[in-house]
Amino acid sequence: MIELLDIGDRVEIGSYTLHSRFREALAFARQGSPGLACVVDARKGSGPIHIVVRGLDFNRTGHLEVAPRQIVLGEAVLAIHRRYDSRVRVTACEPAALDRRLGIFREALVAVAPPRSMAFLLDENTGPGSPSAFERACASRLRHGIERLIVGDLEGGATALKGVGFGLTPSGDDFLAGFLLALYALESAGLGSFTDERQAIRRAAPSDNPFSAALLACAAEGRAIEPAGSLIRALFEGPDGAVAEHTARLAAVGASSGADLGAGLCLGLDTCSRQEVAAW
Repeated sequence: MIELLDIGDRVEIGSYTLHSRFREALAFARQGSPGLACVVDARKGSGPIHIVVRGLDFNRTGHLEVAPRQIVLGEAVLAIHRRYDSRVRVTACEPAALDRRLGIFREALVAVAPPRSMAFLLDENTGPGSPSAFERACASRLRHGIERLIVGDLEGGATALKGVGFGLTPSGDDFLAGFLLALYALESAGLGSFTDERQAIRRAAPSDNPFSAALLACAAEGRAIEPAGSLIRALFEGPDGAVAEHTARLAAVGASSGADLGAGLCLGLDTCSRQEVAAW
């Protein structure tokens, strides 16, 4: 029996056709307009474009209809009982507390991130461990993009990072999503106004990859998968002891996507929380 656990708040009403099939996920493209909806197993958790189910045979289902109160998934008609609220909302935070938790976050992320993730760029004492010339070139391009972001060249940094790296969503795109979430979280906490900065990054990082396009669009709106949202709340609201636990949960997402997003989140919070908006 198929059970619908929740549906993300950025899953739009409409008819969808199968775009791609994975071991525990199905990606559907919305007919007539851009947009993705991803049907995922409960173990993958909630997200803005996720439809979380239990008991589905991912090898057979090939059609999706989304209505206001129900979805039709293959031959199953499933009532919608819960919408996942993906918007990042945090309360005001003392800068000293945020800085302390960022230190915990950085150390935990470097410790648990997979070798090919961008987390190595957060630690000057480590390298990517990548022997090939291609991987070294990727690391160089990613490092250049990060350097541009740090000095406030948001468009240059986003242009350098977009589409670079490995995975269904390339590492550079995951990193930019984390950076965008950092800007949104700081604004939510009353630590600056970063609307123009988020828009500048989005303009500079368009993507023909539908997964990256959906990821970046959601991040620019402050919408996150559940492990990222929980980590952000822990960083701003504590307790300190929860930060490492939520870091490990995020880093476990995908082959390196969660860790790459975490690296962007860490750098964005660290860099932007120390600067006045006028400095950008």
